[in-house]
Amino acid sequence: MGRIQREYLKYLMILPRKLEVEIHRAEEGGFWARVKGLPGCNTQGEDFFDLIEMINDAVLTYFEVPDKFRKFVGHYVPEIYPKAGKDIEESIRYAKIEEVVNKIIKNKRVLEFSNIGSSQTY
Repeated sequence: MGRIQREYLKYLMILPRKLEVEIHRAEEGGFWARVKGLPGCNTQGEDFFDLIEMINDAVLTYFEVPDKFRKFVGHYVPEIYPKAGKDIEESIRYAKIEEVVNKIIKNKRVLEFSNIGSSQTY
């Protein structure tokens, strides 16, 4: 196993499989989030989809994953509803996600994110 493969494997091993994320609505609009268990790992996004992207960036930055490995280590997605059908139109899906996010924020619950891995190999 070469040096690059060892380094890649190191990042796969240190990244958590699941995250617990507190999500809040920002006063100025959009959302902000705090990743539980990773001190100082906070981020914000203009909408929920932007927030998911920013959570991924924040976690990979927290663990100092180099850019060259980021597309290979997978990404985190929220476990809002299992196995959402692909036939659901984007607008309906977005409305349901917004509804769930609003309930999470209102009830001050923590949303769990899972690393779904990457289909690419290094």
